[in-house]
Amino acid sequence: MCATMNVDAITRAVELAGGQTALAKQLGVSQGLVWHWCAGRLKVRAERCGAIETATNGQVTRAMLRPDVFGEAPAADLREAG
Repeated sequence: MCATMNVDAITRAVELAGGQTALAKQLGVSQGLVWHWCAGRLKVRAERCGAIETATNGQVTRAMLRPDVFGEAPAADLREAG
């Protein structure tokens, strides 16, 4: 599992998008890649975090996805993702 990525945040993004396939289509990636993110097998690349933030209308932020790159998300954001 990737310790530098918040799996809860990507799982929330998937829920907001309507499923792994829907999020994958919005991002232009495969559903399999989204599955790997959700399973914690691969980190969401920092370059993709902005697109996920946009796809979720800011409900899942880049800081929530990759705090190692973008800094810790405010506590209120983390509670909403859980």
